[in-house]
Amino acid sequence: MRITCLMYTNNMSTVIVVKHNGRQPDRGLSVDVYYRLLEAGILALAGGEDIGRAWNRFLPAGTVGIKVNCLAKKFNSTPVALAEALVRHLTDHGRDANDIIVWERTGRELAAAGYTLNASANGLRCLGTDANGVGYGQELHSSGEVNSLVSRVLTDMVDGNINLPVLKDHSLAGMSGGMKNMYGAIHNPNKYHDGNCSPFCAQVNALEPIRTRYRLTITDAVRIQYNGGPGYVAQYMAYFGGVILSDDPVAADAIALRILKRLRADNGLPTLEEVGRPVRYLQAAEDLGLGKADPDEIVTKVLLVGEGGVAHAGGLF
Repeated sequence: MRITCLMYTNNMSTVIVVKHNGRQPDRGLSVDVYYRLLEAGILALAGGEDIGRAWNRFLPAGTVGIKVNCLAKKFNSTPVALAEALVRHLTDHGRDANDIIVWERTGRELAAAGYTLNASANGLRCLGTDANGVGYGQELHSSGEVNSLVSRVLTDMVDGNINLPVLKDHSLAGMSGGMKNMYGAIHNPNKYHDGNCSPFCAQVNALEPIRTRYRLTITDAVRIQYNGGPGYVAQYMAYFGGVILSDDPVAADAIALRILKRLRADNGLPTLEEVGRPVRYLQAAEDLGLGKADPDEIVTKVLLVGEGGVAHAGGLF
């Protein structure tokens, strides 16, 4: 794995890891800190363009979806502060709040994680697929062994989607990151957990509405559960203090996996392979053409953001 400050070439994928260079907060990062992390990250991903142009480079005109992960309620879900910082960025740089939808499988999960629901036609919308008038599309989408209905948020309501997951251990898949988060977009995720969720996780992400709406992965890696997931187990939480950004969903998860494996090793745990939970779906996803899983084809830039501005770091740790 190369950690460098060089921009990637056309045959490489790039991942930006932006870390908070300051005192470790007790309750996660604030909206303002997340805002600065996102600004540094999207500028680096776009190659140093104007911030507004940087966002527009990755996002289409029209309505933007933001898929959060709220399975762990307020304990270890996508932080509301991160979602608010992302929405603020989009509205500060030309998006109307009415053209942004924060979404998850159910409104109950969103509310339990601290989000304020709004399924109306006005203002920033925050809703579950189970909201009145949403639901799942009627067309069955297929990829390999996966045959699923897909949330109408993706099929009918947004033009592009930002994946906003949480990095954590997963009892079956080995890791839950961006790609695993998209299980929350289909009506039958329970069917696709055999074989460490492989090749199913890759095939879910290859479903046409998910693949064609995908624009960015922004993974919260501030507090990482490195064992015992995907539910919350306090003893296995570690502070990393960063977010992971990429327009390649496979590469984003590949770097997230490297961080997860390092935290397990640092805390004296056996490898995911040794406990029978290898993360197999990344190679399956690369085989489907969804992105880069090979570390030799991923260039990673690590930035530190603090009161003094933005600095380059020598590595992830």
